[in-house]
Amino acid sequence: MSYALCGLRVESDLPLPELLPWRGDDRPADIEIRLGEVPDRLEGAVHEGPLLQVAADGTCRYAIAGVAAYRVAGGRHVTVQPWMEPTATDIRVFLLGSVFGFLCHQRGLLPLHAGCVEIGGHVVALAGPSGVGKSTLTAAFLRRGFRVLADDVTVVDVAAPGGPLVLPSFPRVKLWRDAMDGLGVAPDGLVRVRREMDKFQLPLPGAAFLAEPRPLAAVYHLGVAGDERNAGIDPLRGTAAVSALVEAVYRQNAALRIRKSTLLGDVMRVAKLSTARFGRMPDLSALDAAVSAIAAHNGADAAR
Repeated sequence: MSYALCGLRVESDLPLPELLPWRGDDRPADIEIRLGEVPDRLEGAVHEGPLLQVAADGTCRYAIAGVAAYRVAGGRHVTVQPWMEPTATDIRVFLLGSVFGFLCHQRGLLPLHAGCVEIGGHVVALAGPSGVGKSTLTAAFLRRGFRVLADDVTVVDVAAPGGPLVLPSFPRVKLWRDAMDGLGVAPDGLVRVRREMDKFQLPLPGAAFLAEPRPLAAVYHLGVAGDERNAGIDPLRGTAAVSALVEAVYRQNAALRIRKSTLLGDVMRVAKLSTARFGRMPDLSALDAAVSAIAAHNGADAAR
């Protein structure tokens, strides 16, 4: 089965309904995902943690108890050893999450822990740690008619000729039940992210997903404001911008072991773009105000 991901052709033994089918040429696969055995330990491991091992050549072994083990090599080859039904959504959550992040770092791409939307012709990343509301804010932009390029993981080709370029990833947004309630989205017919989680995958209709690469214009680092005085946009420059972007690198600890020599240079290139902290009020009723503020900051019609 062939799928498209960040402009790459993915050949997979596993069905990947979260991805669009490959519509390009018949070139060889850029990424191959195969079922097979994964060794308990990588030869020449330079890092061994409870979940992740990294070898000197950047090969990764990643394992989630009761779900699957994954071997990721050369930015192209993924072996999956399932410990549950191979078609289970749990396996794909980690395959299209952490494992995908390792692949990006091996390929020299920069994945940010961020959603990504198009605003008035500008493409902006909404970065932040887990639980800060990246996907919820991304969905709020979607509700207002803005197009989405990525949810949770925004992949940037820093070496693109015209400057940092976002490579669109997944045509879906993952939302917790309370966020869906606040956005007026019913869970009927939606697939859970994991069987035991009250979190769902919201597919994006064709017009809502921007599938073509676009230059990255800005990065907003999300935080929760304690009161309205601390809400809003605070521009970052210099070392503050670099530090914030380092924190936004997806699977940062693995990145430091896979591509330590090139990571900081890539981050510094992105830091030259417009970068800011954005404090938003935690109340879901304030989502529209957050969308309007970021839209206006990018010269778009805040009343859209």
